[in-house]
Parts: sequence; structure tokens; C-alpha cells
Amino acid sequence: MIEALYPILSHAWGGLAVSAAVGVAGLLMVSVARWRGGWPVRWLGYLVAVTALLLTVGSTKAMIGIWNAERRFPPPGTLVDVGGFRMHIVAEGDAHGGPTLIWIAGAHAEGNAVYNFQKAFRGETRTIIFDRPGTGWSDPGPFPRRTALEAEELATLLERAGEHGPFILIGHSYGGLLAANYARRHKDRTAAVVLLDATPPDAFVYAPLFGEPAARQGVLAARESGLMKAFGLYSRADRPAVPRDTVIARIIRQQDSLLADVRPAMDARASNPASDFAWASIFTEFTGSGMSAAAPDLVVYDGELNGIPVYVVVPEGGIEDQIGAFHLPDAVAKRALNFFASSRVRYMQVSDKALLIHPPNGSSHNYPYEHPDFVIDVVRRVLATARAMPAAP
Repeated sequence: MIEALYPILSHAWGGLAVSAAVGVAGLLMVSVARWRGGWPVRWLGYLVAVTALLLTVGSTKAMIGIWNAERRFPPPGTLVDVGGFRMHIVAEGDAHGGPTLIWIAGAHAEGNAVYNFQKAFRGETRTIIFDRPGTGWSDPGPFPRRTALEAEELATLLERAGEHGPFILIGHSYGGLLAANYARRHKDRTAAVVLLDATPPDAFVYAPLFGEPAARQGVLAARESGLMKAFGLYSRADRPAVPRDTVIARIIRQQDSLLADVRPAMDARASNPASDFAWASIFTEFTGSGMSAAAPDLVVYDGELNGIPVYVVVPEGGIEDQIGAFHLPDAVAKRALNFFASSRVRYMQVSDKALLIHPPNGSSHNYPYEHPDFVIDVVRRVLATARAMPAAP
């Protein structure tokens, strides 16, 4: 039921529209009770109407907050119509006759999450970051969200923005899955793919550590966060504190430092529920029924990127601490370690030109923020190699 409301709740006015509908329902219950008698129904109607009033206050607050964020932080790039809704793209620099770099953040994050990498290549080549639908300055777009759909939306965005490639796509984590999906569909525009510990679709299906229930939990958490934002109940102060001595706390501090230029805009726009509902919708792909339906369009099969250089950049370890936090029996922990070690290199099979690269020892899944200079160096070498290749006829 709630999935049907994603397209409405993803707009600034969405909470207000739902509140109004609840209020009308309450008033109808009161009216019906007056005609036919029945105090229980009448009082239930009053309760629903009062609830609607409270939701209206909260959703009005949320809407004003979203509008204020839009006023304070206008889009730094260009809003491009991709077929009934707009996507935000920031393209800058001169390709100097070589490929253009497209950076794709992990999870379902906005383009600014990889802003530091675009900044690092200013003056060297043309670079692109973009906001996936529902994130940053992009409109929510149609629902349900799917990776296959977003691969085609990216293609339309690039074409209508006048960006014709060839492209080197660099995707971290879930962004790597999108990069691989784009490359499969548009091999003629793809010069290379750099997968920064990219997510293989079966990571949630077969993982002995948490598997499909974790995907469902992620969907529910995103949905809850979106509802809180839509009805004015969200506050950054409500986020659970992360102990400073943990790996994730260190990565958050490093990320905040790297993204200092754009962090105020990211924080201001964090109250928009669209990103949460987009997350909840697209990560349904990793649930049991979602995966069975999406797999043919989602999975990049072995050999489907043959001829395209694919750089699989994965840590050799970096997951022992995370697995240890679950206090699993030794046999289960051993299976989990083996699974994640093998699934990380699954993308080596998608191309006959795949190359395996390891980041510095001790790197975690989020090494792009732990070791950004390493990532920049890898991409510079990939760019130099692509520029040295003869142009396709």
C-alpha cells in the first residue's frame, strides 16, 4: 500500500496532500455517523480529523523547509528534461580529445557525494557528476525505481545534455552496479569501467551473514525515514550517535572533510523525503521477489562487456571487523568471509579485458573516502591508457 504513495510523498507537497486526504476521510466518517447514528464511528472520525490536522502542521513545516533549502542552495549545474521530469547534471572541463569521466556515488546517493573526485580532475579532462532521480536537485522521477531504468535515464540525460562520450564510468558500491548496467546497454559510448568494490546483485541473495532480510530491513528503514521527513518529524539531531573510535565514524569524518565545499548544501537538502523513497523503491531489487523479477535486466552476465576494459578495484580484506561485530560462530564467520571475498571479484568475469587492482592494505569497502588519492591515481592511469588507444572507426 505504502509503495503506491511513493510518487506523491516524494514531492515537497506530498505530505500535505496525504494529510488532506486523511482529513477528508475523517470528516466523511463524522458526516456518515451523524446521518445514521453511531457514536463510535463519529468519535473515530474526530480522531482521524485531529490526526490529519497534526499531520498537516508537520507536512507544512516539512514543505517550507524543503522550499527554503531550494532557495538557499540553487542547483550548481543544469536541470535536463529526461522525459517528463528533470535530472541534475554538473559537467565541466575539456576532454582534450579523450574520454569524459562519469563519477557515480555508492548507495543511491546524490552526485555531490563524489564531488571531491570531480574537483580533483579540474583542468585535466571533462568530468560529470549527476543526481540520480529523487536525490540532490533531480526530480523524483517515475516509480518503481529500478537500476535498469536508471541506466536508460542516465543515457537520456547524457544525450540531452549534449554529452556524447566516449565515457569512463567510475562507480562505487551500488554506483558500480549502475555503471556496469549502463556499459552493457551502451558499449559504443563506453571507453572503460572502473568498479570501486561494486555491488554484485547476489550479495544480498546468497550472503550467509545477513542476506535478503538485510535488504528488506534497508527498505523499511528508508521508508520510515521518508515518512518522518514528509510529515516534519525528521531532524539531523535525531540520528544515532556513532562512537568516534569506530571505522564508520572515521570514514564519516574523512568524508565530511573531503566534501566540505558542498556539505552545507547536502545537509540542507537532507530533509527532502524523495531520496528515501527512491532508496526504498530501488533496493526492493535485492529482496527475494524483487530480485527474481529484476534479475534479467539487473545482472551483467559473464562476457557481456567483452572488449571494454573493466578495472575491478577491491580490497583484499577489510570486512573482518564488520563480520566480527556480529559475533558469529566460527564456521558461519568463515563462510561469510569466503563469500564476500569471492563475490567482490565477480565482475572479473564480465569482460575479457578485466584487470584486478587492490587498494592499500587494510582498506574497507569505503576506501574511496579512506584513500581518495589512490582512487585518483588509478583513474588517471585508466584515463592515460584510454587516451593512448586508437580511436574507434
